Amino acid sequence: MVRKCFLRCLLDSHAPIALTHKVEITVGRSKLTKIKEQLCSRQQLSLTADCEECFVEIKQLGINPSGLDGFALKKDVTYKITHGSKIEILLNQFFHIIEFEPPPDGYDPPRTSQKRKLSDTPESNIKLIKTDTMDIQECLESKWEDIDKGEVYIYTARGVKSSKNIAAFDMDGTLIKTKSGKVHPVDTNDWQILFPCIPQKVAEKHSEGYKIVLLSNQSPIGSGRVKIEDFKKKIEAVVSKLNIPAQVYMATGKGFYRKPATGMWNVLAEMKNNDITIDMKESFYVGDAAGRAANWAPGKKKDHSMADILLAKNLDLTFYTPEQFFLGHSIANVPMIKPEFIPKDVKAAPFNDRLVSSEQEILVMVGYPASGKSFIAKQIQQKSNNKYAIVCRDDLGSWQKCSAEASKFLQQGKSVIVDSTNPDLESRSRWTSLAKGKKVQCRCAKMATSKAHAQHNNKFREIMKFKHGIVNDIVFNTYKSKFVEPKASEGFKEVLVVNFNPCFEDEQAEKLYRMFLLEK
Repeated sequence: MVRKCFLRCLLDSHAPIALTHKVEITVGRSKLTKIKEQLCSRQQLSLTADCEECFVEIKQLGINPSGLDGFALKKDVTYKITHGSKIEILLNQFFHIIEFEPPPDGYDPPRTSQKRKLSDTPESNIKLIKTDTMDIQECLESKWEDIDKGEVYIYTARGVKSSKNIAAFDMDGTLIKTKSGKVHPVDTNDWQILFPCIPQKVAEKHSEGYKIVLLSNQSPIGSGRVKIEDFKKKIEAVVSKLNIPAQVYMATGKGFYRKPATGMWNVLAEMKNNDITIDMKESFYVGDAAGRAANWAPGKKKDHSMADILLAKNLDLTFYTPEQFFLGHSIANVPMIKPEFIPKDVKAAPFNDRLVSSEQEILVMVGYPASGKSFIAKQIQQKSNNKYAIVCRDDLGSWQKCSAEASKFLQQGKSVIVDSTNPDLESRSRWTSLAKGKKVQCRCAKMATSKAHAQHNNKFREIMKFKHGIVNDIVFNTYKSKFVEPKASEGFKEVLVVNFNPCFEDEQAEKLYRMFLLEK
């Protein structure tokens, strides 16, 4: 009998890759795997199959982490894996499985339900085999783990048992508050249970078979203001005070794991629940960052953010405030702040042919950072068969250098697109003056993208790790304070209003973009 080994994509996005007996095969970003993600090396993983002994030696070659059965691999370390092992060519992405044909002698496949798509995950709709049984071994010893170089820390207390039903809670302001009375704790010992009834209420859900999960944003750890070892002690103390087994997730950075993005939940669903499909209708989430307006209760300040309620919306989970869940209060008449930008409402728009002129010109872009100016500028350049040249202050460093470069292009007979924010009369007058001096027309293309929409785009870039520089809120606020609506009277032949036109490399990127990513 000749046994064969294959690396099969769980999305079936490409044909199974044959792993020849004792021949090293490398996989990564390629036409074969259809992976285009730049973070994935062309030689991300090394795989060597032993079809006689039924194992595969796997080694990470790329810089960015790969995953194996829910854990991050270490670079240049060789692991021995077997039939049914799940491989993530990049951690949490591009899921594959090792399969021997026929399976190894004595292989006993687990009891499984039909393959189904894992719903509500922004990065992928991965076909995973999920167990029906609830007879999952509980965690015998408390343990700490981290993934993505400390982007997420996970504490699993002794006695935690996976379940299809998840009772998820925020921590600060939901389960605990500061003893000092200050908004932010003065140290890792500055905490107490928010309401006396909380341990009992949480214990009731645990007794009903729910897995208790805490999801907490903790950026001070990532910035170094709080030591992780000190915070671990706090987490262990909080779980001990609740007196039930709980699994705690802490997002320490500003990327995909930070609420309202669903990264922490994805880790729970895909890696830390023993392959049990989560029942999204029975599961729920409780958090205090609900977007309640000032005086939602007498003397109460407005909520600091909407991160918790938007996480629940992204996941389509039932949401409760702490007062609702623990005290039985109604929020029917509570004034709620709505998000300024709804990502699902963004529609693709056809290219406006009026942006390309038959006359030589300077076209001045106006818009927030991350409003889509550069994308539109490149579209104009392509549609005009490169009759337009682009000058960008982000690349050249100053408007003076941009002006000098623009003058060169105009002398060559090209039109020029000024890819900068240009919020006010002063910044735009430089270009109308240059156009007048060069005796070419000058037009303005103003992006219709709102501040909140541009901030969403900026967050999307940050999560996707695009090469664009990440813009802080000060820059957005400065633009808003300086902004003066552009008018033809400034010296423009006309002012065109340009809609943002979304364009995505794949469905995964679009799903992420359509989620709420901003906390406010």
